[in-house]
Amino acid sequence: MKPETGPWKLLLVDDEPMVHEVSRLILAGLRFEDRGVELLTAGSAAEARDLLARHADVALALVDVVMETDDAGLLLVQHIRQRLGNADMQIVLRTGQPGVAPEAEVMHGHEINGYFLKTEITAQRLNSIVISGLRAYRRTLELRAGGAPATERAADPLQPELAALGAPALLQVQPEVALADWQVAGVELLPQWRGTAGWLSAARLRQAAGDGALPAALVEPLLAAALHWARAWAQALGRPLRVSVPLAGDGLAEPEVGRRIVDAVRAAGLAPGTLDLLVGEAALRGAGPAVEALRAAGVTLTLADFGAGTISLPQLSGAAPDRLKLPRPFVRGVASQPERMAVARSLIALAQTLQAVVIADGIASPEDAQFFKWEGCELGQGDALAPACAPQDLAAQVRQGPALAH
Repeated sequence: MKPETGPWKLLLVDDEPMVHEVSRLILAGLRFEDRGVELLTAGSAAEARDLLARHADVALALVDVVMETDDAGLLLVQHIRQRLGNADMQIVLRTGQPGVAPEAEVMHGHEINGYFLKTEITAQRLNSIVISGLRAYRRTLELRAGGAPATERAADPLQPELAALGAPALLQVQPEVALADWQVAGVELLPQWRGTAGWLSAARLRQAAGDGALPAALVEPLLAAALHWARAWAQALGRPLRVSVPLAGDGLAEPEVGRRIVDAVRAAGLAPGTLDLLVGEAALRGAGPAVEALRAAGVTLTLADFGAGTISLPQLSGAAPDRLKLPRPFVRGVASQPERMAVARSLIALAQTLQAVVIADGIASPEDAQFFKWEGCELGQGDALAPACAPQDLAAQVRQGPALAH
């Protein structure tokens, strides 16, 4: 059997940009058990929560204690352990202000795996912290899987599990905010499943399926959850919210998947446009009949990662997705980067030519939100607008209104 070859995911949370730059340089060539390291970075606890909602398989988090508040890092630890229920991730706190959060109190009061002063962390010490954390994480997964060494598992050990996973064990939702009036107009589902190797995101399961599509066995319970919450939110708020379900891949090429979705939507009796499918380029290229049937049932389609793929303009025009989603690398920090501004403007202009709604994913500041609003982008997602939350908390968050509305 082939070993896993994907990189270990590390999350660095710190409000000092220089810490990000130096850490990236130090860890650039690091390998552990023949696997590299993918470094995810966040400048605040709020950004980190947003990233964790999309990356369930982070092995190690290096977290600053004092960021937007004196206890931001400690609250993030509570979010990971209690709200997300993630006991596998290794968490190491780093602080430049030990008087704010003394080591003894923090170690006893929070479920963390290490605590260091920033002045203690040399390049060699950082490498040692990361290697130790990855080793502990790998051992945790081995124990959960019954003791089998991680390096001896199949290249995709999830395949035998896929059909048995069923409904997601953890479901969060990321609001979609209308930039014209800062009101929540819809949500994207962020499902995670619990497997023998820990938490699994929809993206990870699509990878395990081998063809980039979320397995059909998982579509039905996810769809049921989407329709259930769509009805609940409409009743609680007195208006419908569009609910976007991550299908992606070429799952629509499978006729049975399309039929299940159409039947479920018609049985639910929801208003047209309530259900949306977040799909990839493969779905748009090869699922013409399925797309027509879905549209007839009132289902809309959103193309994920618009601008980052290889779909041609004629293919895009022929498929005519209802919505186009700009990926995070094109969105985050756009207001301060002229090159990124130019890319965003050209993609928004193309979307408008195609008469498609544009979603900017990953808005992290009021300045970025205003840029996309001025450029004619209709919708935005990100903690600067409205953070991800549990579905049962969404109605209260919608009533309160997004942060930029205050």
